[in-house]
Amino acid sequence: MNKTYFESNKKRDCTGCGACALICPQKCIKMIEDEEGFLYPKIDKTKCIKCNLCIKNCANKNDKKDINERAFAVINKSNVQRENSSSGGFFYLLAEYVINNNGVVFGVTFNEDLVAIHKYAVNMKQCKEFCGSKYVRSDLKDSFQQAEAFLKQDRIVLFTGTACQINGLKKYLKKDYNNLILCDILCHANPSPKVFKFYIKNLEIKNKKKVKNVLFRSKENGWKNQTPIIEYDDGSRKEENSYFNAFVEEMINRQSCYYCQFASKRRISDITIADFWKIERVIPDMYDSKGVSLVSTNSYKGNQLFDIIKNKTKYKEVDYDLVCLFNHYNNVRQHLMRNIFFKQLANGTINESNIIKKFNLYSKKSRIINKIYRYERTAKRIIRIKRYEKRKRNRNSNNTYNKWV
Repeated sequence: MNKTYFESNKKRDCTGCGACALICPQKCIKMIEDEEGFLYPKIDKTKCIKCNLCIKNCANKNDKKDINERAFAVINKSNVQRENSSSGGFFYLLAEYVINNNGVVFGVTFNEDLVAIHKYAVNMKQCKEFCGSKYVRSDLKDSFQQAEAFLKQDRIVLFTGTACQINGLKKYLKKDYNNLILCDILCHANPSPKVFKFYIKNLEIKNKKKVKNVLFRSKENGWKNQTPIIEYDDGSRKEENSYFNAFVEEMINRQSCYYCQFASKRRISDITIADFWKIERVIPDMYDSKGVSLVSTNSYKGNQLFDIIKNKTKYKEVDYDLVCLFNHYNNVRQHLMRNIFFKQLANGTINESNIIKKFNLYSKKSRIINKIYRYERTAKRIIRIKRYEKRKRNRNSNNTYNKWV
């Protein structure tokens, strides 16, 4: 079994969920931001009683043994709700069900300083803040404690986040609640909040006006051609993708993301939501420019919820193994310049005035090698697809390309 951060002292073994600090009976663990902008636990050894609860309850472990997930291609029947979502609009329907049953929804939004934070909503107007992707590590604040309080009031709680955050909540609660719904977003990686803060400041210096919002997944150019749009306080809007490119090229992400325990078929939540990439190959007649959700139900509770909501969608069940071939069910590879980038961020060489130039410089330097990596990744995917098709022929399984509902 992999060691925890407390045992290895390696940053790759910590996701920064903060469950250890909350569980500690002596409250001697604090989450401290490092030079890269990520949170890590630090123990006050003068108060520590060596109970080892922090080690025993470390959330950076995927303890799920079986794989009983089912996968669906899903489209929200409401075009308005779908257009305001990153993919097919399934999250909105899930949140709507919870709110209509006097429940509480936890999700990620930007505060007035454009810091990504976890927050709860008690109506659909508030839930709309959670729609759309926020490509930056969110601050969980006291959301675990708030969720526990609502659960003890017998209110339904829908908690959404990355898989490592979901597992952090599970470790903190230490018990299952029938009224708790766990929904993870199929995660690419977690970028640095410090880098995002510098990026926003750089835009403001460059354009001499304040950034009001960042729309990472605008569908103005279609679902497959989404370019981040920066909204300024004077009402102007401009496409800008340097930060987004650094994110998808794995330059600015947390170290644990490259060794993620949850980038696996073994999903630890009740429901997983993602974009259904390559839908045009799997179910061509479901594909359009508005987006399709990939939804996997990973528990009995998840299956029950999907059965309740599915009448508001157009959906088709697909082979789970096939879905895994096209989406983020494996670890990402670290950018060649990642460590150099963060070293220069720590010593001040990269700062608020030049970070966009550095994004573009390091992307250019590694573009050729990254292109080779992409070809390698594509080749491996083709091999996996051929293996999948061979296994399918051997099983004489049913055709998964039936007409969708």
